[in-house]
Amino acid sequence: MAGPGDYIDTVQEQWRRIDPDISSAPAAVVGRIRRLAHLIQRQSDGVLAKCGISRDEFDILALLTRTGRPMTPSELSGDLITSAAGTTKRISKLVDAGLVTRERNPRDGRGAFIQLTGAGRDLILPVLRSVSEYEASVIEFLSDQEREDMAKLLRSLLMRVEAGT
Repeated sequence: MAGPGDYIDTVQEQWRRIDPDISSAPAAVVGRIRRLAHLIQRQSDGVLAKCGISRDEFDILALLTRTGRPMTPSELSGDLITSAAGTTKRISKLVDAGLVTRERNPRDGRGAFIQLTGAGRDLILPVLRSVSEYEASVIEFLSDQEREDMAKLLRSLLMRVEAGT
């Protein structure tokens, strides 16, 4: 390996020493995606903390803001890839804080719609700006073409993984 490498280069070299028959080639992509996701989320959580909001709160408020409509707890769980119980706990906390409302679903007496309140919208918009500014700073060193190319490749990978293949 020429020049200094990153953490994944070190991991791959360690695996090659332990067992050269184990292919660490997938880690060149998957390992870096996982590590990047973890580091970016951890640093982004710091941005959220400075704004006085948790990741759990942010995820639901941002999703409700983005869709612009009430959503069921099942829809929220599905989009956020969280458990139903975890989502219910998050929703209750946001209802108690006055950031969302829980309304009975008129078509299904057992179901509910979760809707953003004015206070929730007022809280989330400046936070979204801060997170967006942080995310832009992460990739600012890439050229426009590199960002486009990376987005295209990641989109293809995500679509395949989401399809379960």
